[in-house]
Amino acid sequence: MIFRILPPLLFCFISIESVLAQGIRGRITDAQGEAVPFANIYIPQLSTGTTSNIDGNYELKLPAGNWKILFQYIGYQTQSYDLIIGNSFQEKNVQLITQNYKIPEVTILASGEDPAYYIMRRAIALAPYYQKQVSKYSCKVYLKGSGMFEEIPTMAKLLMDKKEVKDLQEPFVLETVSKIDFELPDKIKQEVLAMHSSGKDNNTSPMGMITNNLYDADKYGVVSPVGINALKVYRFSLESVFEDQGFTINKIKVTPKTNGNDVLSGYIYIADLFWNIHSADLKLRIPMTDVNVHQLYAEVNKNTWMPVSLDFDMNFAGLGFKIKFRYVAAITDYKTTLNPALDHTFLEKLNNQQAQDQRLFEKMNAEISTIQKPVVPKSKAQKQIDQLMEKPALSNRETVKLNRMIETETKRNSPPEPLEIKSTFKVSSKQVNNDSAYWVGLRPIPLTETEKTSFVKKDSFLLVSSKPEYQDSVRNFKRKFKAKHLLFGKTYDYSIDSIRHYERFSIPNLINPTSLSFNSVDGLRMELPFSYYKSDSTGHMMQFGPTFAYGFAREKLDASFSYEQRLNGLKNSWFSFDVGTTTADYNRTSGLSSLTNAFYTLFLEENYKRFHRRDYLQLAFGRDLVNGLNLKVTFDYSDNSPLTNHSKYSFIDYKDKEIEPNVPMNNTLIPWQLENHQSFVSQATLEYTPYHRYSIRNNAKVYVESKYPTYTLYYRGAYSGIFGSDARYDLLKLGMRQKINFGIDDHVSYAINAGTFLNSSKLYFEDFQHFNTQSTGFAFNSTENSFRLLPFYEFSTQKSFVDAHINWQSRRLILKHLPIIKNSSVSENLFVNFLSTPEIKNYMEAGYGLGQLFLLLNVEGVAGFENGKFRSAGIRVSINLK
Repeated sequence: MIFRILPPLLFCFISIESVLAQGIRGRITDAQGEAVPFANIYIPQLSTGTTSNIDGNYELKLPAGNWKILFQYIGYQTQSYDLIIGNSFQEKNVQLITQNYKIPEVTILASGEDPAYYIMRRAIALAPYYQKQVSKYSCKVYLKGSGMFEEIPTMAKLLMDKKEVKDLQEPFVLETVSKIDFELPDKIKQEVLAMHSSGKDNNTSPMGMITNNLYDADKYGVVSPVGINALKVYRFSLESVFEDQGFTINKIKVTPKTNGNDVLSGYIYIADLFWNIHSADLKLRIPMTDVNVHQLYAEVNKNTWMPVSLDFDMNFAGLGFKIKFRYVAAITDYKTTLNPALDHTFLEKLNNQQAQDQRLFEKMNAEISTIQKPVVPKSKAQKQIDQLMEKPALSNRETVKLNRMIETETKRNSPPEPLEIKSTFKVSSKQVNNDSAYWVGLRPIPLTETEKTSFVKKDSFLLVSSKPEYQDSVRNFKRKFKAKHLLFGKTYDYSIDSIRHYERFSIPNLINPTSLSFNSVDGLRMELPFSYYKSDSTGHMMQFGPTFAYGFAREKLDASFSYEQRLNGLKNSWFSFDVGTTTADYNRTSGLSSLTNAFYTLFLEENYKRFHRRDYLQLAFGRDLVNGLNLKVTFDYSDNSPLTNHSKYSFIDYKDKEIEPNVPMNNTLIPWQLENHQSFVSQATLEYTPYHRYSIRNNAKVYVESKYPTYTLYYRGAYSGIFGSDARYDLLKLGMRQKINFGIDDHVSYAINAGTFLNSSKLYFEDFQHFNTQSTGFAFNSTENSFRLLPFYEFSTQKSFVDAHINWQSRRLILKHLPIIKNSSVSENLFVNFLSTPEIKNYMEAGYGLGQLFLLLNVEGVAGFENGKFRSAGIRVSINLK
């Protein structure tokens, strides 16, 4: 979860000037002489700057000239200096004065409402404008990150040698310099200019630090204080106001109504009249991790505010580990283009209104040159937006309406989103320079003494690691076979790199518990999969591997082999074949997990899964016919035979229970439908997702999760007489599914399938239409889109059916408003399942559940109804292991 919310935590970025011999350096302190870490130093004329380090020290290279330099940080008054830069560095120590906050003259409005709501409604309403105010921009980003293990559990230390433990206890530092080019809606070009790490990895992706500002927080699963749902989620209070560079800034306290993993707390600073974000000092609490974020915006062009400084601390404490991370980023050299699809004229009115304020008059004496004049008359919607903005106060409903109107008007005037999400990331090996001397002339934020020591140790390591004999030893370690690998498993890496040539071969771990399962047919069963995978930058991919399995009670060795090859990555063209023999569940596509079945068999003497022997040969191929329209065709020949139980073993021998025969219970089942037979089956699946967007990685198309439904047309038929096939039937099915996300673990999803057997003259039980039933009281897998109360196999049908599921999962439904759990990470779930077949008509389940109890458990209560009459009810507990 943490990686969804904070992709920039691991890597990021900023600007780098050409090596100059002059500039300023010094130390930034407060009134008591204490260091002010991560203060921002910014030069508006150059759109560049830097950030002080944790000791308050800074250094900024500048061209010769007369420059206005701003020193600023949250909670302190901005200090402005006009300095003449000659041909050498000059010392400039700065003392920041604590912000002179003014208590608001009116603390409570006549309505009894805190005046913060007046401010935040304006900020929320205008958030879509500021989010898309700039259609494209470029910038440079410098990131410095550091981290350290403060505590390592004893058990972990025992599993590592002393050198590994010592390495973990050493602080590590990461530095990157990147150039970013961004264009709406999501075209990103990243070029890493330099990177430097005291650790082993140099991988970095800086764009997240730039795009993950508060206007975009909702995209990452966090409810933004200026997002459309903010008024439902947060309480706001106006704590104070202050003046900064000619603007009146409102300090707003942000308090979640209900705590959770997707809410922020702290302070957000909003510029009066313009209602844009000035800065933020916020906290995010997720399981085992606390994150403190400071974000500072600057006016990089007239009325164009962009983030120029970010710093955050991340403290992890869990599983016996304590780890501290600290990241600071400076963003400079902005070049922005105003979005022509937006009406920017309201800013002129705000500037005129501000100019009438005598306190700010001197600030507003320049003409507005960056605002583009509309070339066409305003639309009806734009006039309605103006009317709402001119209202002296907005209600909650009007705030949401204005927010949506601005969003809609922006989309109406913008070109359609391109199907391809263009994102390029370029790192040249020449730009990966780990030499400390190289960085002396490049680094905008000085290193602390601890960080210097970390890099000195890394430089000494580089002297050794750069030698051919060392590189050969590392390569041999990744590829050399040893006898112990047959017991403990091993992945051999033959890659040149992870992009141009990625190649690996894996052998299984014999002592891995996940390789074992248990059922009443095979008894103890061990599966050992081998795999080979290879891909390259041309979009081609190949993977294959044998799997061996042995049922100890049945004394039977099963073996299979699978092969898949991608022929064209841009067309998603591929083919595969599989051949083998196995113990197969009659319901091969859904149903009870093997782990849950093993648990019930061994501990409760209840076996639920039913198996048959399947010897098979399967050929499949697929490709995109057009974007979003995919065709998959499969041909399957199999020899099928029934199996009997070979084990009645259970840890506990219950007097009133016994292992049941390996025969599925179904009232429509005829005995011959379980007999030996051969089947030749063809399947064709046509899936269509409208306007399905995608990105291209290594010359292969990768579809992203769509906001539109996916429609499915499915046919499966068996043909008698072909290669001795006994089966004959035709099944036609239509389906639709969609998932609508609202945040972290907040979504509505539905799946509807309807179908019929056009012909079922020779239909065997494994080819019935089976349904996803999860009727055990306890399970080790997720239960979404499943029937919690229906018995296994009993209502599998050979006729027509309608199968539907809808699920609403949220952190703020019912019980989360109760004090006892309001501050927990528990999520809530409402669901309805529907099934109608000739055997069970209009069956419906409705339930409510709590998820992530103690981060792992889910508890549900569910009731079932048939034709509106109560049928059954139950409580279900599950653990999310996958």
